[in-house]
Amino acid sequence: MSRLRDLFFGSDEEREDSTLASEEIKNENNAESAVITADMLVGDIITKHPLAAQFLMECGMGCIHCPASQMESLMEACAVHGIDGEEIVDALNDYLIEHNA
Repeated sequence: MSRLRDLFFGSDEEREDSTLASEEIKNENNAESAVITADMLVGDIITKHPLAAQFLMECGMGCIHCPASQMESLMEACAVHGIDGEEIVDALNDYLIEHNA
């Protein structure tokens, strides 16, 4: 019976290796999906990562839901608000990765 189970489902060791590989891929995908770039539109960032809205508001961008956010890049929005865009990009990526967003 054990051989038949191993044939269909793999051995315990193979299943454990497969589970570890799946978890690694999931973690990599979460990290990759959190990558924000300076040229991304603010509206797109908020749509993809809702937690980004609160973060950006706390950084001084209180009008992130205004119509301009739909056509303004994160770098442009930072410039309008007198904020260092590269610093915000780095901090926002760290924040999203930390919160698995």
